[in-house]
Amino acid sequence: MSFQNSPMEASTKKNILKVERSNPIVILPEHETPESSLFLTSLDQVAPAMVPSVYSFDRSGANVIDVIKQALARILVHYYPLAGRLAINSQGKLVVDCQKKLGVPFVEAMADYGIENLGDRRLLDSDVLDKLVYRDPMEHILEVAPLLTAQVTKFKCGGFTLGIALNHCMADGVSAMSFMNAWAEMARAKPLSLVPCHDRTILKSRVPPQIAGPYNDFVHVSDVSNMTALFEEQQLVYKSFHFDAEKLATVKRMATKDQQVTSSYTSFVALAALVWRARSMALKMKLHQQSKLLLLVDFRSRLNTPLPDGYFGNAVAMPCCLCTTGELIEEPISASAERIKKAIESVTDDYIRSRIDYLDMNRLEGLPVGTLIISSWVRLEYGKTDFGWGESRFGIGGLPSSSCMFMSEGREKGIAVMLGLPLSAMITFEKLICDLNDTQHTHIGIQS
Repeated sequence: MSFQNSPMEASTKKNILKVERSNPIVILPEHETPESSLFLTSLDQVAPAMVPSVYSFDRSGANVIDVIKQALARILVHYYPLAGRLAINSQGKLVVDCQKKLGVPFVEAMADYGIENLGDRRLLDSDVLDKLVYRDPMEHILEVAPLLTAQVTKFKCGGFTLGIALNHCMADGVSAMSFMNAWAEMARAKPLSLVPCHDRTILKSRVPPQIAGPYNDFVHVSDVSNMTALFEEQQLVYKSFHFDAEKLATVKRMATKDQQVTSSYTSFVALAALVWRARSMALKMKLHQQSKLLLLVDFRSRLNTPLPDGYFGNAVAMPCCLCTTGELIEEPISASAERIKKAIESVTDDYIRSRIDYLDMNRLEGLPVGTLIISSWVRLEYGKTDFGWGESRFGIGGLPSSSCMFMSEGREKGIAVMLGLPLSAMITFEKLICDLNDTQHTHIGIQS
């Protein structure tokens, strides 16, 4: 396995990238679009925050900025809510005001840099991300904050990046990918391969609500291991751990060898069990510390009536595994994998409908320190986004300390595991991940 440099190791490179930006211009839909307000589900309302990402391309043409800008005006006709603004309705819920067409801020930029110097373009340093993604100064004022921003940065080598910030209440990973690929189709003068469906009332909560909880992710977890101090006092270090096909096979064997199972676990389940265990150990959680794992599960095909192919919105459930650290490290990894498998299997039509009803009445108030959220973007073909200059490399940055992301290694058929931890915890985590046998048997830093 190879690892990306931590921000500390990369700090000498931090200020090398200089980017000159134009003032933003506003891109509006090319034609008239509906002006009604758009209903947002209780799932859409959970995290109305801007999510930055960067698509990088090794080559471009002289007209790259114009092509992308004009394609954006055309695609906004189909994805018109992105040109609107958030509002609060009479029930105190967020909606999208599609009459308030304030458009998408679009920025042109030049970098005095070769694009290859960005390093691992999947996990970008926050300093680099800030220069490649335009963040609107009005971002925190609900009624005028854009739901999408775009920045095209041309590099000296001829490559370019497209940095976007997209409000999470508008789209999950699958929907964001559909939008980006549709935008790219417009740039290549291709017909839309997927027409978006904006009817989010399909996932409306029921009246009266029918809640089948309780839900473990709402269980209060106390920090009995003083992890709060660890996160406050130490630098947060981000790293990328690469598991090739051989390493994945080893992890899957570890997850199945301790018990008779009718079928082997998926790479996601086995790897999630390994990461959850190693991270809990690296954070020196005490044996009686509750350890909470949340899994992001796309439920589009899990409903009794599947969502339309082009459903544009959030369709992700978050089943939870909850146990003490003592249970987690003393049980074989196969038992942790079984917990994860059962949590994923619990995402049925009944679970999803109940969950939507629950979220309509209860707010998720932050996450306890030490909580881990694992999301897999392995099946999302972000690299297929082609504006006419070849496929992109997809990158993120600014991952919350609670998040771990699995991303595809492309042709290598591997998985990159990306996460951030306090420096001392990252050193321990790296040791555990490097020696998989240790992760099975060692109780590093565990205190009773």
